[in-house]
Amino acid sequence: MEFLPTISKDVIAVAGSDDWEFIYAVLEPYQDAIEEAEDEETVLDQLTDDQHTLLIYDALYGQVTNGGFLQLIHNGYGQFVFDGAFIEDLRRWSMNETAALLIKAEAIYTEHKTFLEQDRELEAFSALYKEFTAFEPLDEAFYDIMDAEVSRFRQYIERNLASFATVTA
Repeated sequence: MEFLPTISKDVIAVAGSDDWEFIYAVLEPYQDAIEEAEDEETVLDQLTDDQHTLLIYDALYGQVTNGGFLQLIHNGYGQFVFDGAFIEDLRRWSMNETAALLIKAEAIYTEHKTFLEQDRELEAFSALYKEFTAFEPLDEAFYDIMDAEVSRFRQYIERNLASFATVTA
């Protein structure tokens, strides 16, 4: 069984031309369903590749813009973001700059995975920013490309909206 939420045309219209407003209009029913589920896996197991890409990109964007790739890994998203299928999906979505950046970040992640994925208290995690700086240029590069890439992300969702939601009057 496939999960396909319903979104009203009004919600889409309110989002207007703002990329993230539109993306969040599509994302919100997914987040609500996951939060309301007794076991989030029951929802996640029903998602298509495109729907997974939607959720993983939201996590990527939120984590990297909030605390960089270190935060993304610390919060447990590395295994999803650096998965080859996600990177290939981004290419399919015409997000080639993000895919290329993730390939560089994946090399660092893979080389230092055991160290980076250690459980750390907040203080030790915060200190990691000074002792492990390999991701800093990539964090900066993400900011340089993110607006154009988010626009491409939205365009893909718009062109394929029926794969993400049923739109009602």
